[in-house]
Amino acid sequence: MSDDKSIPHQTVRGRLTLRTFARNTKSESLGVYLETDDDCFLIRPASGNAFENPIARLAGKWIEATGRRSAYVFFATEWHEINDPG
Repeated sequence: MSDDKSIPHQTVRGRLTLRTFARNTKSESLGVYLETDDDCFLIRPASGNAFENPIARLAGKWIEATGRRSAYVFFATEWHEINDPG
């Protein structure tokens, strides 16, 4: 999905949180979520291992990320920390 060129790139901003993903299943893991003003979705790099997410080290911080979004995952091609807008 992360290589699907039919989905346009977009830039999103929000705060990163860590939450349990797929609770009570064999896929249960700690997921990195981006909470925006109107949504919340998983975020991970567009390439690399889905279970070793380097974005997780920014948990609790605000970021701006560019990439493509599937139904519930944002595949980031680039990201950087930003100041808390509040």
